[in-house]
Amino acid sequence: MDISTYAAPLPPRQSVVTRRLAVAVGALFVTGVIAAAVALLGIANKLDKEEVRKTEFYSVRALENRITASKNYITSYAYWTTAYERLSDQVDTQWAYTEQNLGNTLFTADGYDGVFVLDRERTKYAVVRGQMLDTDIAAFVEVGAASLLDQVQGQSDLTHPVSRYSLFEGWPALVSAAAILPNDERPQKTAQQTSVLVFVDKLTPTKLRKIGSAYGLKNLTLAPNETLDPARPRVPLDSTGFSLVSDLERPGQQLLWSLLPTLGATMVVLMLLTAYFFRHALRSSRYVDESFAVMQSYNLALEAANFGLEASEERFRAVAEAASDWIWETDRHLSLTYLSARFSEVTGYPQTLWQGQDIGQLLFCDTTPLELWLKKLNEEGHASDLRCTYRDHSGQQRHCRLSARPIFDKQVVIGYRGTASDITDEVAAHAQIQHLSMHDALTGLPNRNKLARYLDEALLLREHAPALSLLMIDLDNFKPINDSLGHPAGDAVLQEVAARLRECTRDDDIVARLGGDEFVVVLNGMDAPNEIDKFCTRLIGSLHQPVVFEHHPLHIGASIGIALSRRHGFTPSELIRYADIALYQAKSEGKNTWCYFEAHMSDQIQTRRQMEDDLRHALKHNEFILHYQPRYKVDGKQIVSVEALVRWQHPTKGLLGPDLFIPLAEQTDLIVPLGRWVLREACETALTWPEDILLSVNLSPAQFAVTDVVEDVREVLVDTRFPASRLELEITENVMLNDTDGALTTMNALKELGVRLNMDDFGTGYSSLGYLRAYPFDGIKIDKRFIASISSGANDRAVVQAIIGLGKAMGLTVTAEGVETAEQLDILGADQCNEVQGYFMSRPVDKTEFMGLLQTSRSGQAAQPKAKKVGVRSGLNLEGL
Repeated sequence: MDISTYAAPLPPRQSVVTRRLAVAVGALFVTGVIAAAVALLGIANKLDKEEVRKTEFYSVRALENRITASKNYITSYAYWTTAYERLSDQVDTQWAYTEQNLGNTLFTADGYDGVFVLDRERTKYAVVRGQMLDTDIAAFVEVGAASLLDQVQGQSDLTHPVSRYSLFEGWPALVSAAAILPNDERPQKTAQQTSVLVFVDKLTPTKLRKIGSAYGLKNLTLAPNETLDPARPRVPLDSTGFSLVSDLERPGQQLLWSLLPTLGATMVVLMLLTAYFFRHALRSSRYVDESFAVMQSYNLALEAANFGLEASEERFRAVAEAASDWIWETDRHLSLTYLSARFSEVTGYPQTLWQGQDIGQLLFCDTTPLELWLKKLNEEGHASDLRCTYRDHSGQQRHCRLSARPIFDKQVVIGYRGTASDITDEVAAHAQIQHLSMHDALTGLPNRNKLARYLDEALLLREHAPALSLLMIDLDNFKPINDSLGHPAGDAVLQEVAARLRECTRDDDIVARLGGDEFVVVLNGMDAPNEIDKFCTRLIGSLHQPVVFEHHPLHIGASIGIALSRRHGFTPSELIRYADIALYQAKSEGKNTWCYFEAHMSDQIQTRRQMEDDLRHALKHNEFILHYQPRYKVDGKQIVSVEALVRWQHPTKGLLGPDLFIPLAEQTDLIVPLGRWVLREACETALTWPEDILLSVNLSPAQFAVTDVVEDVREVLVDTRFPASRLELEITENVMLNDTDGALTTMNALKELGVRLNMDDFGTGYSSLGYLRAYPFDGIKIDKRFIASISSGANDRAVVQAIIGLGKAMGLTVTAEGVETAEQLDILGADQCNEVQGYFMSRPVDKTEFMGLLQTSRSGQAAQPKAKKVGVRSGLNLEGL
């Protein structure tokens, strides 16, 4: 049939209708294109905003973790009794810098650019980039010292550190500060009197890149606020003028750039087809055949549009599958009807395996049934989130955050759709944070917080609570290992101790580490003394076994204090305090033992702590004085040497002899500043004496153990200009017993300074003769116990004669101390002893009275005896420093 037969002109009305139809189709097409473009832009913008949110979140998280780590680290230094003693008043730079307790390792190993110790008056100690400087913190850090002190000391709990941002040499830094406090039971100073330890962590580009890499942040860095685009995401650092920024991946923009060429070409084609349709539709409105041709063109254009929409839908599907979440849909019976391809990548299951299965068989929520939660959405009418768990293809439990929305058809719910976001790593990170807050990072044992929670729960019912035995354990000989071999050796010892404690306990017991070398064991259901004694015997025996570190055996011990809940109370803090008091008693009784708390111990500890506080006050306020006891030639007339003996002029107890405070000074390391004061005061006083008079000063064995004796003596000699040849140091045999090789090295170094060395109390030890042969002594002092019975016992006189003969044979000066009668003096003269010292010639006297004795001796007159009665003793004649 000829098509031209259908070419009759259409009525004018038909032409108008055709024209209107063409315009409507064109408007619909433009609307669809605009809607697709808006949807695509919305998806891209959402992806970019999500990227910005994640970048800001992880940037903040990275800084928060850095702050938390810095606070924990500075607390381990500030909440430490040794640091409190060495840093609170005058900073012990030998301990802090030279011995690397607060030295350059904090810079080289830990990355802290500045370490400062502050008080209200000044910056007492400063180490910048590993170098100790005599400078103020204000020279480096913008934040003022007063501001830091106010922030730390203004807290109700001084044990909490503070952190803030500031400029360090013009660059942002994290400044952490903490009050320096003892971690024992000693009374603390007021908040305004505490010293403050400050760590400065400069946020260098290298550190920021390392921090950012741990959180997947690209090129994490700092930039001045004025140089940043106002629209760029950032994390400002307080008032430093800098902000934390990182590069954004812009997934939305990447998506647009990947789709725009294809979409643009499609739109051009569609626009050309539409224009062609318009042209021919208007032209054929007069003729039926032309109308038929226009309809064919329209059909072709519509088919092309449908094809474009299908392609666009496919692209949107690809975008959905590329997202991190997987998409799901169910019918009204909760059977899965759709799972995105991302489901298989996350779970390891093929999509077809679960399609048609109930979603409740895949996902589980332990707080609410999934079916009930989904039906609740129908009533509320909006989307919601639920945390669920599931097992992946390998059987591993994973966590996801489920979002859902009901699907309506004419107000009737026909199913549900939503997304599932995998949050397994987020849950694991939260669990790790919770674990670290309750456990010791080094040993993995419960920390003080976990122990307190355990005791609170265990003792909650009081009379119905199980019997608990709390054992406070302190390691013996740990500090020398940690100081001499470093923190790696100390950490290895602590980890091995933790393992052995766990091996010795039962599943119902708890082992915790309080800090340093202090551990706590709580025995559940055990309070019989015989059972506890057996446990302590086994525990100490286990800890006595050597700990091998780098092929070297390290030996430690342990002292244990015990408190029992049913005997000493059901309050956790009181149990810990009682066990700590018992521990102190155990250490005072000789270490490597255990002791049960008794009520009287608290009074003893309080008395001792009061005495210790008085001793510290005496050192600070110069309450000590020196008495001098002369040493004569054996004729008892000519003074050849003077021994300096320390006394304490106590404000309430009067003049105290050294036997009442020297042992306490040795136990608390206060012997070091006291010994330095005695040596300096004696040298300054002796400068006014004739040049042929020797000055004799006692050295405590504790000084050899905790300080550099050689450097202390050299510093005093240089500062006072006292001739070393006139100084004689008296050393007891205990020095050699504690550290044979170290004592020999120290004494050789002292001899190199030019001083004399005298062995005190010779004859009382087991190896005195061997020490005389091996050590560089210039003289010996015969112990007073031999002199006391020299006139009545033939054996003691024989011993004295043998010592005198031995000393002369070895070229040593022999001194007899404790001479109290003329008969003893005559016997010593007959036996050819070199020098004598004792009450018969003179008691210890102050420096004014001694000058009178010296003038008498120089005038050629015999010294007048101060006490002729045999056996006279006084608290003032006991030898001390």
